[in-house]
Amino acid sequence: MNTQKLFLFIAIFLTIFLLWDKWELTQSVDENGNVITQTQLVSNDSSTEITDVPLPSDVPSADLQISEDSTPSIIEPSNSGAYTTVVTDLLTLQISHKGGTIISALLNKYPETLNSDARFELLSNSPDRIYHAQSGLIPADQMPTHQDEYTSERDEYFLGSDSQLTVPLKWTDNNGITVTKNFSFKPDSYVVEVDYQIENNSSSDRVVSSYTQLAHGAAQESGGFMMGMQNFNGGAIYNDEEIFEKIDFEDFDSSPKTTSIGGWAAMIQHYFFSAWIPNEKEKHTYSTKSSRDNFLLTTVNPSTRIAAGSSVNVGKNQLFIGPKEHVRLENLAPGLDKTVDYGFLFIVAKPLSVFLHWIYSFVQNWAISIILVTLAIKLAFYKLSEKSFRSMAGMKKLAPRLQKIKETYEGDKQKIGKKTMELYRTEKINPAAGCLPILVQIPVFISIYWVLIEMVELRQTPFLYLPDLAAKDPYFILPLIMGASMWFQQRLNPPPADPIQARIMQMLPIVFTVFFLWFPSGLVLYWVTNNILTIAQQMYINKKING
Repeated sequence: MNTQKLFLFIAIFLTIFLLWDKWELTQSVDENGNVITQTQLVSNDSSTEITDVPLPSDVPSADLQISEDSTPSIIEPSNSGAYTTVVTDLLTLQISHKGGTIISALLNKYPETLNSDARFELLSNSPDRIYHAQSGLIPADQMPTHQDEYTSERDEYFLGSDSQLTVPLKWTDNNGITVTKNFSFKPDSYVVEVDYQIENNSSSDRVVSSYTQLAHGAAQESGGFMMGMQNFNGGAIYNDEEIFEKIDFEDFDSSPKTTSIGGWAAMIQHYFFSAWIPNEKEKHTYSTKSSRDNFLLTTVNPSTRIAAGSSVNVGKNQLFIGPKEHVRLENLAPGLDKTVDYGFLFIVAKPLSVFLHWIYSFVQNWAISIILVTLAIKLAFYKLSEKSFRSMAGMKKLAPRLQKIKETYEGDKQKIGKKTMELYRTEKINPAAGCLPILVQIPVFISIYWVLIEMVELRQTPFLYLPDLAAKDPYFILPLIMGASMWFQQRLNPPPADPIQARIMQMLPIVFTVFFLWFPSGLVLYWVTNNILTIAQQMYINKKING
């Protein structure tokens, strides 16, 4: 297997990989990373509702069970009425008084589009995209669910410079039960803590359990990326056995209920996600459900007995609403950093991501960090690459003698093969010597792709003339440089003996240039840097060999 055939194999492999990944995705995403379905279920009518889907009836507890009759439905109209606005340094939330549902979440540090004054909206109450974080108490006939009305003393809260802000909503019934639903916020945090203070002034004990839900409606259809791999969009559950399970939206109905001590449940999209994180020491039930292209991810927490005349705090849950910032996630909850999609080579990709963030901590520039990481990778594989380039250089020196053998024994393939092998043995050249070093590097190339494509830190980050490292080069300068560098690199290698193979190799720079036209510019920057360093390395080695 000579080097030209190996390059051809790599090109075909990468091309098939890209096309397969794109074909595998049955749903597309819009420019903001929102799930797109084929059916636009939600109309512009403000009265549209998410359809009924029951909560799980089997509430886990040590010795208590809540009956199936007490589980609430999950109807949530888009015209949810009054709400309270909460503004922190990172979040702007709307909390509906109906159920205390968070119906809108703006990420204050992330513009909707480049140079836009509008903030990116992760949770949404718009008619064409309902995405809510719901929570409540069961049994429904005794406690407030996410459908019951709360009252609030204020319509607006601001975190300011306080170390913590608590926003209370109150609910009372005619039997002496008072529930205060508290939303707690801290500076520099995308986490909302939700708990319930229950005062049982009735004449009997009550058994209650809290639940949390992420409700995702159908999204309005729009266009997506023209080229490149798509990131995962759907649900995810993490359990106490450190199993991270992705759940495609089309599999919500077939996914079984699971129980776990701790864990979390999330709705994931490109760059951003939301996740309910319950108490890590308690046993919880996780389930999924869909109805008419509306999707529900539910967590039910253990039940608690509240004696008559007592007051108890229950259902302390954390809600994360924000970006996939690697540093934040790994310290927030076990396994939460797995929401960053590193692809099937996560064992390689995650260390690369950690290394890239470490470099950034010094240089404070993501583009320069990418260049330095590329340089580090080239240095790490220098000896392997040197072996490959020495093999190619040796083959190039032998090219005239190989051509002479072909001309001398034209038509006698057996003789040509024999003389060629004799020449290799005489000159101590192994045509396959350069194959393994290149094959070893393929996982690294694929891994760095996933790292860069998933990094929210690159979103809307400028560099030189590039307005956004996470978007394509608007002037296609980097892809053209990448194609030119690939073409020049080919000139340093011996030409393929087979004319058909030679023509295919000549087309590869054009094919890859077309691919890279729509790739994020940060990723293209990596490939351009890699190609330039490879050319410099190969020219240096060739000079050493040729004297």
